[in-house]
Amino acid sequence: MRIITVFILTAIFSVAALAQSTRTDVNATDALERLQQREMNGQGMISMDKLVQEHYRKHLVYNSRNRGIEGYRIRIFSDNGHGAKDEQMRVRARFLSLHPEISSYPEYEGSYYKIYVGNFRTKRDALRTMDIIRKDFPDAFIVEDKIIIEE
Repeated sequence: MRIITVFILTAIFSVAALAQSTRTDVNATDALERLQQREMNGQGMISMDKLVQEHYRKHLVYNSRNRGIEGYRIRIFSDNGHGAKDEQMRVRARFLSLHPEISSYPEYEGSYYKIYVGNFRTKRDALRTMDIIRKDFPDAFIVEDKIIIEE
């Protein structure tokens, strides 16, 4: 009788442990999946139009492809003449040696070689940094751009 009791208790605890591990899955890919998991576990009922779900999924895909948020950067170089690519590399190396704490982003847009620096959430932050940068790069100016916020 004891063996059967131990066996039943072991089975119940095993099932409970398995149920808990699937039920508290906090690593679900998105909020909608977590809500749907709660619904399946009997914790609530969700009524949502399929079109809303479709737009939600499109939004997730768009955000995964378009990293960053709206913000500001400072452009310190732009040229399209002969030797512009070499000049871009020289200017970037000079900038990195003078301001190693500020990120720089070389880009090629429509036959122009450009260098953008910084990731500024507000224009005020960009203006403060531009005052420092203009001592070495007098033609620098602020542009709106997608920026990367480091964690």
